[in-house]
Amino acid sequence: MLISKNDIEKYLQNIPPIPKYALECLNALKEGNIKKATNAVKNDLILKKQLEKIVNSAAFSLRKEVKDILQLFTLLGIENIRAIVYSYLVSLLMPKNWEIFKIDFTDFQKEFLNSYKEFVSLEFGENIYKKYAEIGAIIPASVCVCDSLLGEKKEKLNIILNSAPLEYGTLLKRLTGESLFGIAAKIAEIWDLEKEKCEIIKKSECEICDNPFSALNHFIFFYLTSKPAFFDLNSLIEFNPKCVDYIPKTYERISNDSKRFAKESGISV
Repeated sequence: MLISKNDIEKYLQNIPPIPKYALECLNALKEGNIKKATNAVKNDLILKKQLEKIVNSAAFSLRKEVKDILQLFTLLGIENIRAIVYSYLVSLLMPKNWEIFKIDFTDFQKEFLNSYKEFVSLEFGENIYKKYAEIGAIIPASVCVCDSLLGEKKEKLNIILNSAPLEYGTLLKRLTGESLFGIAAKIAEIWDLEKEKCEIIKKSECEICDNPFSALNHFIFFYLTSKPAFFDLNSLIEFNPKCVDYIPKTYERISNDSKRFAKESGISV
């Protein structure tokens, strides 16, 4: 067998533990202890730089660059900071060499986080986004896992894919029984995310698309991987158009943006 469920389990078992200071930060945030959390970040220079980079991106619309950690935490709040710390953990899973998906993963990670924040806030409200902010940070982790697992069998997989009209997502499910979102949910469990959030991630596969939050995650992944910069990842998802029925505000926003772009570009629609 090319790839098995056991291969995924072995890979996940070898995910390194959360770095000391990142774990201290997350635990302090759970306690609501901002001072303790900021002290932990100051002791991890890579985490500190990651926080600064994400926080000062367009997603958070800060008027000027902020580097003081306590000020960053105060401006963004505990929920947003937790999401950013999880984004940092995801970055640690990046393969040294990408074998399957030729993308800039850092850009994809940032775009996913930005889109998740925008559309969850639009569809369900800002308070709901804050409650579930970590979900948008963790889902991209599955892309790293898929590239690592599929990359090890690249030549054999290409033979199969060249002989049958299959995509990576379909092949992954047939060989392992796991989907992109199922893998993301397992990573969330390893990193001690609450059971409810793990279930939302897992259901984002939308085989039975009846959960609005999961439907939105499904749509966001498909929407982003339909863009030229990330189109390699589109083969990881079997899009279920029924998800659109549960996210009318997001769909309307995307449709209006597309029409506006077409009009400005002189394209007839």
